[in-house]
Amino acid sequence: MHRRTRLRAAAGALALGLLLGGCATRPSEEPMTTATPREPRPTVPGKTPSPQPTTLPLPSDGPTPPAAPATPVPDDVLELPGVREAIAAVAERRGVAPDEVSVVEYADVTWPDGSIGCPQPGMMYTQALVPGRRLLLEVQGEVASYHSGGGPAFGYCANPRPALPAAPDTRPR
Repeated sequence: MHRRTRLRAAAGALALGLLLGGCATRPSEEPMTTATPREPRPTVPGKTPSPQPTTLPLPSDGPTPPAAPATPVPDDVLELPGVREAIAAVAERRGVAPDEVSVVEYADVTWPDGSIGCPQPGMMYTQALVPGRRLLLEVQGEVASYHSGGGPAFGYCANPRPALPAAPDTRPR
């Protein structure tokens, strides 16, 4: 029985050593190899494709206006708790009564990343498409942008970034 305990302890120590060996602070002695050729391939002048930009345009100084002409917002949207809370928040922020706030747009959108169209300096976000909604509210000629990542609540966004069009609903009906 004593021998069995020693054998288990030795096996455990070996397993721990193997696991911790991957956490070494020194780089490996063997160089990494890549599939990239050592010599660049020749190119034909004027035939090299131009790189395509992969970033979204920077936001303007003000909120992003609706991309398409606004359509009337259905009355049932105005009764949603998240929309009512956003209307109350912008009314308080601007010092007006909630009935002076008009809903310019309520749209399903796809945000290009986890910032839901409202990145903050120094923050990192998931790099995945995020379904959500955009709510644009107008008070005294100024538009305020409120964003949602799909939940019922909206958050105010002082410097909104553009959203992508919402993906079509492909769920079976």
